[in-house]
Amino acid sequence: MTNRARSTTRIAAGLAALSLGLAACSGGGSSDGEGDGGEDLTVTSSISQDVDTLLPMDANVGDNIAVLDVIYDGLVRYDPETTEPYPYLAEEITTTDNQVWTIKIKPGTTFHNGEPVDAEAFARAWNYAAYGPNAMGNNYFFERIEGYDDMQGEYEEADDGTVTVDEEPAADELSGLEVVDPQTLQVTLNAPFVGFDTMLGYTGFFPIAQACLDDIEACTTKPIGNGPFQVEEWSQGQSLTATKYADYTGAETPNYDRIEWVEYAGGSEWPDFQAGLMDLAEAPSANFTQAYDDPALQRVERPTAALTYLSFPLYDDGPWTDIEFRKALSMAIDRQAVIDAVLPGQRVPADSWVMPDGVPGGVAGTCGEACTFNPEAAKAALEAAGGWPEGETMTIHLGVDETEQELFQAIGDQITLNLGIPYELDPTPDFFDRRSNRDFSGPFRSNWFPDYPLNENYLGPVYASDDAEEGNTNFGYYNEDFNNAIADGDSAATLDEAVTNYQEAERILAEDFPTAPLFYTNVVLFHSDRVSNVVIDPFSGRAKMRLLEVTG
Repeated sequence: MTNRARSTTRIAAGLAALSLGLAACSGGGSSDGEGDGGEDLTVTSSISQDVDTLLPMDANVGDNIAVLDVIYDGLVRYDPETTEPYPYLAEEITTTDNQVWTIKIKPGTTFHNGEPVDAEAFARAWNYAAYGPNAMGNNYFFERIEGYDDMQGEYEEADDGTVTVDEEPAADELSGLEVVDPQTLQVTLNAPFVGFDTMLGYTGFFPIAQACLDDIEACTTKPIGNGPFQVEEWSQGQSLTATKYADYTGAETPNYDRIEWVEYAGGSEWPDFQAGLMDLAEAPSANFTQAYDDPALQRVERPTAALTYLSFPLYDDGPWTDIEFRKALSMAIDRQAVIDAVLPGQRVPADSWVMPDGVPGGVAGTCGEACTFNPEAAKAALEAAGGWPEGETMTIHLGVDETEQELFQAIGDQITLNLGIPYELDPTPDFFDRRSNRDFSGPFRSNWFPDYPLNENYLGPVYASDDAEEGNTNFGYYNEDFNNAIADGDSAATLDEAVTNYQEAERILAEDFPTAPLFYTNVVLFHSDRVSNVVIDPFSGRAKMRLLEVTG
């Protein structure tokens, strides 16, 4: 059986589920996109003030992804209920060997400026993203495509985004991309990867109009998309508005006219939601329980794929290099008690490195006893590791975020209570730079949400390394058997076989215990009476704006 047959079966299931969602979307209210009084229908939601770009090649966090989800259409989209991929702009994606992939693109679609969305539109976007000196956040997603290494060169990016090139790349286009004809793109990978078509719904694989590349700075704040909405205006730090694209021909066409995202700092949108100025909002921790128990408030909730875990500086001398010490810390943390004290109902205790039932291959309990609260076992493990150095204080590093600081203070309190280890928090605005520079002397907060629905995405990008001496960049982990299990999955003949191999990689991770899973995020989204069919995206944790139903 070829992979073409596999893809066709998977796609059909996704379309059926989506059709149900769209049917519900058009079942009430004003389906012609006007309120009862004939005025345009506007949905008001929120985003953080941290959003800094709307360029798909550079956007890789929740709010950026949620906005671009209605500004752009990709080759593939993901069913928000099942996470199954289904084709959208792709008419067909086929391969016979999992290394050379042929993508047939539906004809007749255009960007908002009238340019055709064709094979060249995807090739130009992927080449721009893969070119190292462009310093795009989604650059590494193209490392599987032939010719990627020749496009990197040597360069440094300053904090203000300025790039200094020390060595020009040998090429400015991926040799593995071939525009066969206007509707056909052929992609050759460095090696077989059975999950390549699954990746293609991610934001980094969206197409780009030529006019966008011709003025990339303008496109960063006002992209020329091809989705059901187009950016109207973005006053950075204040608000972002998008209006319905009148000539949109795609199947996923919302029944309202305009979206206004208001930018807030630190979840401060709640008073505006209570005042009736917002249609969608999350409650801050101080108001959460009252809001959750209020029968007058409408809400939806679901566990999402975002995993928070405790990393250890395996590159540093000290107790972190002893697996018994790492397990001692993990078993000393009563995860449910921490959740109940700080974020009741907004986190779920994690006992695996891949979200159970959320993506293919995700299974609960892979962490075993090491993720089970057991103070006595924690003390025994600490003793086996030689204890904690007397008189020293353990530093827990994390970014600057009030809620996360409360969460990790509760975690530190658990460690002190159950193991007698004193601690201090080190919230730092330079968290990511310090992590990359291995500037942490104690455990540190980490977070990962997958970009596409495959267990490999929780494992390979985070833990794989080809440096046996130094290990991976962030915490120094290396295991050849883990790398081999990931490679076996990549080269598997079928997706089912690949998932099994990736599960073996997670089993090896459990044996080594380089990190301690802590929580999966449970998103609780409150909404106004005028919106319905509110579906939470399991990846971004935001509402799927395409599926909202709005009445006047």
